Amino acid sequence: MRETVVKNCDGLLVRVASALVGIPVFIMAAWWGQWPLFLLVAALYFTGIREMLRLAAGTGLKPSFSLAYAGGFVLLAAAYYDSASYPAALVCFLLICAVALVFLFPRYTLPEAGVTFFTTAYLSFFLYLYLLRLLPHGGQWLLLALVATWAFDIVAYFGGRFLGKRRLAPVLSPGKTLVGFISGLLGSAVASSLFSFWLPFDRVFLFGLGLVVGVAGQVGDLVFSAVKRTTGNKDTGCLIPGHGGVLDRFDSMLLTAPVVYMAARWLMSVG
Repeated sequence: MRETVVKNCDGLLVRVASALVGIPVFIMAAWWGQWPLFLLVAALYFTGIREMLRLAAGTGLKPSFSLAYAGGFVLLAAAYYDSASYPAALVCFLLICAVALVFLFPRYTLPEAGVTFFTTAYLSFFLYLYLLRLLPHGGQWLLLALVATWAFDIVAYFGGRFLGKRRLAPVLSPGKTLVGFISGLLGSAVASSLFSFWLPFDRVFLFGLGLVVGVAGQVGDLVFSAVKRTTGNKDTGCLIPGHGGVLDRFDSMLLTAPVVYMAARWLMSVG
């Protein structure tokens, strides 16, 4: 029993140490915006593509790394030069995947094309971290997305660890509990509501947005739980000590950033 406790404590200390190094870097890039943030988002995006395709390749599939990276460059360029062209670039990449399926068959089949497109398209949601920063009050909106996501993760972890018994998704992620999920929602909502001091919006609205962010983050986490279960892997990589790969640490933000972006755009349209 003692040996197990020591290992758990060591693991927690490594996780905390990694967070203490990584979080300030992320916050500084988010607040500075421009090239520092764009390069950070690009690094997350391409590292995520590599991790995801390596998981798929481990199952016997042969997704196209070169096509995925090329599509990633196109989507990054679209987001940087004209954020409104990002959806159109996504459609163009889908057409490219379809054309590749025609000309490269049978070396490149429908499962490979599907994995290549899903990987590049879904992980392109990382770009919303950059697009969010371009909006009015973009720095505050981006920090809200980051802080609310982190608050959910931290509060859910400790709430589930000490109080949780009933499993939230026993097949996908046995470690997640209903109490942890509810605790995380409250943590995310409270963290979001505090941004009423820096954003000209009602605290009640921001509290509600925090609840939605919490749900989105949990769904994003479970998406990669399903991916890892399907491919037979515990982690997506080993880049971040104590956390695993980029997708292990930032999977929640793939959905929380677009949610906050859509909420901010909606408020701009009605304001």
